[in-house]
Amino acid sequence: MKCKIPYLNRVYKNVKNVKKDQVDKVLKNLREANCILPVGEGRSKCALYIGLGRINKAVKTSEDVDFPGNSVYEAAEKLEKRYGKVAILVNSGSGETLIPKKTVQEIVEYVEKSGSRNYTINAIVSNPLSSIGRVGEKDFGYTIVLKGRESEPRNEKDYTKLGIMNDIYELGSLMLVHKMKLVINGDGDFEFDEDFKRIFKNVNEFVESDVYSELVDAIERRSHVTVGGLGIAREVAMMTVIRLQHVKRSVADEAYLSGPLAPHPRAGDVLLLISRSGENEALINWCEYMRRSGVQVYSIVGRESTLSSISKSFVLKCRDEDFYCYAAYLLSPLPLSVVEKLASHGLRLPEYILRWYHSVTQ
Repeated sequence: MKCKIPYLNRVYKNVKNVKKDQVDKVLKNLREANCILPVGEGRSKCALYIGLGRINKAVKTSEDVDFPGNSVYEAAEKLEKRYGKVAILVNSGSGETLIPKKTVQEIVEYVEKSGSRNYTINAIVSNPLSSIGRVGEKDFGYTIVLKGRESEPRNEKDYTKLGIMNDIYELGSLMLVHKMKLVINGDGDFEFDEDFKRIFKNVNEFVESDVYSELVDAIERRSHVTVGGLGIAREVAMMTVIRLQHVKRSVADEAYLSGPLAPHPRAGDVLLLISRSGENEALINWCEYMRRSGVQVYSIVGRESTLSSISKSFVLKCRDEDFYCYAAYLLSPLPLSVVEKLASHGLRLPEYILRWYHSVTQ
């Protein structure tokens, strides 16, 4: 089955073309590690967090309140004493992203100074000759090369073929990490055909649905958009918000992640909620409050539920363990459709404008 969103077909092709021996080495390191330290920025970090969600391993991040140091270098010895074998899992398409690059440098320095044999650095990159990609030249370094976008869009019609910026790479890396997690958990194998068939079927149904058409129309209008979820769903929301921000900021609106920094709702605003169960009390309360305020509420859920009954909802048909990965794919065309909608009304947004609104910290 082919997807109606052409760049998702490219994601599938790129994932299928990843070299098995590279994946096998990284998968072996993740299996043997007692702790995994994921490192990325922006949507690449979200892809790691979603992909690793509910893995049967200890996962530590430098953002954890009990992280034992002000830097990865400072924490390395303590993590080694606490966990023994530690696998650093880095996701960076360019291989030059600031925080992942710095983390790799610090772990390389620690291992080479201490002689530790308990650390491996496992990197997913597009460019094996990049600063991060070259870690594969180390005895303790391993690299998976995943292709990203090969050309830039010339106009808004090219977005559905090529995605916006790193869409193709980030979604591909999400699937790789998700499938490695399932193998480690004993919930699946490292084959992708059935996953992409199910994803494409859901995406095709979604983009042709009345819910999707209404959601695109609502976001394209003068409004603020808030996207929310709890737990792993919040990372899916973050991936969506980052791309929606590029578009909404270009037309003097804003997209927010739900939480204390999101604005008080106004009539005409849009709320998009993500929930596998559709029964989370906090999300249901948000939904009801927003509706009373005149906000248009939409949801992506895993089953018919309370949330689906009180919002304009799309039910994503998949196994529970695949929901968050698939939801990220399902929502990825949304900013592209908004750009096309704006273009149909005469407002064209070339990628250099969208890139201008991309956070320098991502």
